[in-house]
Amino acid sequence: MSSWTLELTAGEFFLDFAWMGLLLVLATWMRSKIPVFQSYLIPANLIAGALGLIVGANLLGWIDLTSARLGTYVYHLLALLFIALSLRAPRKKIGLSSIKFGLIFIFTYLVQAIVGLLIAFLLFYTILPDLFVGIGFMPPLAFGMNPGIAYSIGTNWEQFGFEHGGIVGLTFSAVGFLVAYTVGIGLVRRGIRQGRAAYHQADTELSDDVKRGIPAKPVANTSEKITTSSENIESFSFHIGLIGATFILTYGIVHLMALGLIKVGAEQEVTTLWSFHFIFAAIIALFVRKILDGTGASQLINDTTMTRCSNLFMDFMIVASVAAISLVVVAQYWIPLLTISVAVAFATWFLISYLTNDAFRDFAFERFAAIFGNMNGTLQSALVLLRIVDSGMKSPASYNLVYGSGLALVFGFPLLLLINAPVHYFDDIVQGFWVVLFALIAYLILLAVAWQYLKRNGG
Repeated sequence: MSSWTLELTAGEFFLDFAWMGLLLVLATWMRSKIPVFQSYLIPANLIAGALGLIVGANLLGWIDLTSARLGTYVYHLLALLFIALSLRAPRKKIGLSSIKFGLIFIFTYLVQAIVGLLIAFLLFYTILPDLFVGIGFMPPLAFGMNPGIAYSIGTNWEQFGFEHGGIVGLTFSAVGFLVAYTVGIGLVRRGIRQGRAAYHQADTELSDDVKRGIPAKPVANTSEKITTSSENIESFSFHIGLIGATFILTYGIVHLMALGLIKVGAEQEVTTLWSFHFIFAAIIALFVRKILDGTGASQLINDTTMTRCSNLFMDFMIVASVAAISLVVVAQYWIPLLTISVAVAFATWFLISYLTNDAFRDFAFERFAAIFGNMNGTLQSALVLLRIVDSGMKSPASYNLVYGSGLALVFGFPLLLLINAPVHYFDDIVQGFWVVLFALIAYLILLAVAWQYLKRNGG
């Protein structure tokens, strides 16, 4: 629960976000001017995070951006992100292709964890006997999910011997982004040259607006609706306020749950409970949305505005997650970071390439691009890769991506429950992770059986 008890002043808080805002503005300008950023479509939030790493307390020390405070922001922004996404209107029609997307996500989580754990065990039993083998479980959290989850779980494991676990999680996330925006774009461009893209000609270039990241002639956002009278309250302010109210409700409920655990003598579970606060945030937000739908008050919520709020939280979360990386920690863990990352990146590419071609008769390449971007970075990097091959979003891949991500959270929940078993229910943590490894393999086999049935259907 250190992210709730970290001491910082109001000045530090506001200056940190002001600095991150300045870095985002500077990064936006750099994207519009520097060809290499345009070639790889590197988003401003990653550029800003890299700038923060360079000029922050971990390197040059020109501005006071510390890992402890930035990690805390990542932790809380994660919950706000999940709340904003969950307050949007529920989708009723999912479709079989979206279910296949969700299953591919789970396949990828499992393979990333299995490969990571196998390498961690190999290093533990050979050259790194002091290694916390749970580091092998970081890839599905950092590559497959997002920096906030990797930081939250890594920080929780610090009390069990994973030194600098939160920062290690953020470092893995940064490597995942690097894979998405370098290897991913290389794979996508190669596929275009091979004629695999349904809506993209091999000699077609992206528009200058997309490359620069700033349109020459901005257009109106016709999908967003103002849901309140401006003389009463700004519509965007109302949406932020609703997210804040849900965040407070989440805090209160999780706090009561923590008191309940203490009362029944399960104090050791309290830290784990707080590390999963983003899950409770999502569930509570869905419950709040249900109440608002039942009372008719949900007409005050505009999905486009909520998506903008989630994008706001995502931008700052990525800036903070990259800027929080400690080069000292990277030097300490460089062998497992390098070996696990390379192996997981290769396994991720091979698995997604096989499964998308195995499952889909149409738009397999577009779906590969979207899933590869998502399973190495975030939804944002997935949309970047998809936009290269399908700039008009004519294929169903973007639809599948959104709904498949939601399904993956449901299907992947057992993984989040399983992940802390070694540190809580085994006297020997290494033995516990061996048990988890075999459980992951069993889950993978069961999923493969279900896959054989589903792939015979159209997609």
